[in-house]
Amino acid sequence: MVDPTKPTPEPRRPPEDRPAPGRRRVLQSGLAAAPVLMTLVSRPVLGQGTCQAPSGFTSANASNAGTTATCSGQTPAYWANPSNFGQWPPGFNPTNPQVTRFSGNQGVFSNSPSGPPFNGNPTLVQALSFSGNSTNDVARYVSAAVLNAAKGLTPVLSVPQVKDIWAEYGATGYGSAGYYSPTAGARWFALEIIAYLLTTMS
Repeated sequence: MVDPTKPTPEPRRPPEDRPAPGRRRVLQSGLAAAPVLMTLVSRPVLGQGTCQAPSGFTSANASNAGTTATCSGQTPAYWANPSNFGQWPPGFNPTNPQVTRFSGNQGVFSNSPSGPPFNGNPTLVQALSFSGNSTNDVARYVSAAVLNAAKGLTPVLSVPQVKDIWAEYGATGYGSAGYYSPTAGARWFALEIIAYLLTTMS
């Protein structure tokens, strides 16, 4: 007879119902990666007009009241297109005689790596078409971002902030090792910098 004062033992799960050790590890690692995946998934949505300052974006929470804005920044391809040169903000010249340089004494950014395509003092228009590696890709997007900020299209991102992103990316080594820290303890490498900047572009 069953003693009503003692708790009924839980039935044991049949062995075939238990997750295999390999599957358990995959599930656990999947849970650990969830915040990263949520950040990556939410980025394209943010790019449709809603944007955040770099420090607010690290939380990956676009629903915080008062921390989002509407951005209408343009892409590198837009700014590099000669038919849009008339839209460049004052102080930035895409054509001769006073063409705006990417870096150097008269450049927008104070630093750049050595070697092609940065040697020869490239123009900002040229930088808008750089490609081939992570450094060139970041240069392309910060070039567009600085024009967007100067034009007032990205209320969450100013010209000095864009310059800081590139300066820190360079100071930490460029390439796959270089990063930008939007907040203490956070590091955005090339792909994350670009992903953030894309959220400010329509």
